[in-house]
Amino acid sequence: MLHNCARVFKFGSIVSYKWIGTHFMNDILQKPKMSIRKLKAKVSKRFNLIASVGQCKNARKYAFQQIEGTLIEHYAKTWSYGEELKRKTPGSTVKMEVDVMPNGETYFSKFYVCLKALKDGWMEGCRRVIGVDGCFLKGICRGQLLAAIGRDANNHIYPVAWAVVAVENKESWKWFLDLLIDDIGMGVGHGLTIISDQHKGLVEAVKERVPATEHRQCARHICANFQKRFKGQIFKKLFWRAAGSTVPQKFEYHMNEIKKLEPLAYEHLMERDPKTWSCDAYENGVSESFNSVIEAARKKPLITMLEEIMIYVMERLCIYKAKGQSWDLNICPSIRLKLNKHKKTQRFWQVVPSGYMQFEVRVGTEGYPVNLNTRQCGCRAWQLAGYPCVHGYAAISSLNRDPEEYVSEWFTTSMYASCYRYNIRPLNCSAMWPEVDYTKPLPPKKRRLPGRPTMKRKRDQVEREAKGTRHTVSKKGMIMRCTICRERGHNRSTCPLRPNDVPSTSGSNKKKPKKQGKVDLEAELEVEHVVMFESESDSDFESESDVEANVPEVEVDVPFVQDNLVGEIQDDIQVDANIEVDVPEVDLVPEVEVDANIEDEIQANNGVEHEIEVQDNVEQEIQHNVENQVRKRTRKTSERITKIQIRKNIRRKEGSSTDHPLEI
Repeated sequence: MLHNCARVFKFGSIVSYKWIGTHFMNDILQKPKMSIRKLKAKVSKRFNLIASVGQCKNARKYAFQQIEGTLIEHYAKTWSYGEELKRKTPGSTVKMEVDVMPNGETYFSKFYVCLKALKDGWMEGCRRVIGVDGCFLKGICRGQLLAAIGRDANNHIYPVAWAVVAVENKESWKWFLDLLIDDIGMGVGHGLTIISDQHKGLVEAVKERVPATEHRQCARHICANFQKRFKGQIFKKLFWRAAGSTVPQKFEYHMNEIKKLEPLAYEHLMERDPKTWSCDAYENGVSESFNSVIEAARKKPLITMLEEIMIYVMERLCIYKAKGQSWDLNICPSIRLKLNKHKKTQRFWQVVPSGYMQFEVRVGTEGYPVNLNTRQCGCRAWQLAGYPCVHGYAAISSLNRDPEEYVSEWFTTSMYASCYRYNIRPLNCSAMWPEVDYTKPLPPKKRRLPGRPTMKRKRDQVEREAKGTRHTVSKKGMIMRCTICRERGHNRSTCPLRPNDVPSTSGSNKKKPKKQGKVDLEAELEVEHVVMFESESDSDFESESDVEANVPEVEVDVPFVQDNLVGEIQDDIQVDANIEVDVPEVDLVPEVEVDANIEDEIQANNGVEHEIEVQDNVEQEIQHNVENQVRKRTRKTSERITKIQIRKNIRRKEGSSTDHPLEI
């Protein structure tokens, strides 16, 4: 017996997610970000079979588990990993905490890392400014990663310490800050500046642990929250002008402009302590940059993520050290670029010497005092930034001196070399880690967060604009301006001065017009003056087609009538047969010499009478339009009545007890 069945590429339980994960483990290891669609295509291409999306998703998860081990085995290695870090990087701070339950079970809680190479590099070559922030872990191991990031002499990010905690709250931040401050030796925070977002737990932890530190807020986060309540580009521009003001007078001026527009917006910003988000250091971009760099690592298990972060900083120290050694400069390149911008604009400023290395730098009526001995300027930009402003650059250039000599030592290449002087020693594989007598911790209990789990952080409007992401602009609050009358409050589609024959360009006029009541066609019908040529001679006349072309077309709006549609419309239409038409006298066309043949034809038709009655033509046109509209309305009415009758029959068959009134 011959089989006519088609070949089936589904093998049931033979092809399981474990079988797929085992065969594609190397592919998934090489490309951890491989999508489910690509994995499904690889399975189909290699084995000529069809795998479901769920099988591929579970296969990828199974492959990761086989590579990294199960979560229980994975977290059991955390003590050994910490001891390996201490053994390979002497002087580093590695702290781990666990939660012990009443039944004796031990669960992982926190893990803190501060490598000695990073700690010493920050203390020797970085300014005393640290940005702290937290981000979510996106992999199998849930939790949050806290990080402390500094800036090197070239204004690049410089990781100092990081920690994994279960929740970002006051207790976790206080624990992190206690270890961080002890490592960098800042005591209660004298001379230290911390930049962060507006997290309540972090703000309270900073006040309790380092009360003497200068805690600044990230202006971008304040702007994002400010834009949620007070929308509009004008508020955004004024906010950033106020945040970037280096003198109190300019700050107050821009804040007063906001107050004139909306007093509540002014009060909202003043409640946020403007001293903490204005002037030079007002963005926590270093923390956001570090979070984006380690985004791929945050999707992996705990130890693998910590290893990848350490590999990243280890490689970074080596690369940036070689880069610094290749520079033949006194100051770092990023600062030199900023000075080059001042070089182009300093020629517009007039330098007036005052003696004792003091100058007044002016342009028009605006002037600022500059003191080269104290490296200060009246605009305060030099004191805040650490390198000469445009006024200081102009004063230095007037003495034929090099402006780079007046740059702060924190931006010199020697300080940059101090940041990357140390290196990090690599670790052994997990099989060679030392054994520890501590109780092996279990994975932390899963926390069910509200809402659907998300992998991407919700970006605010400022970040989307900076990244170039497409976004829709709301028309809320926008004042329309009519293009016909140029008045505000409406557009051309609703303009009272818009002619009726002009088509509308807006989508609102595409709706079906509302049904109106009966109208008196006799009152609505207006016959315009028709220009006719009359002449007693037989040769001075127009053809009948020319006269019809001059007759205006009359459109009759016939209302929709339900009952006895044709009869009522015919009764309503009353056209007077004796329509009087005023025919004005029109100058004839100047006489033109006529061909002899045409003249003979005209004389041959001399006996034909050409009587053109405009009244009959208009009446015929009206009757024709009425018949067309009646025909269309009748067809639509019959179709609708048929549909209603079908619905009623269906309801009767279904046994409906009530008849719903239907409107036509």
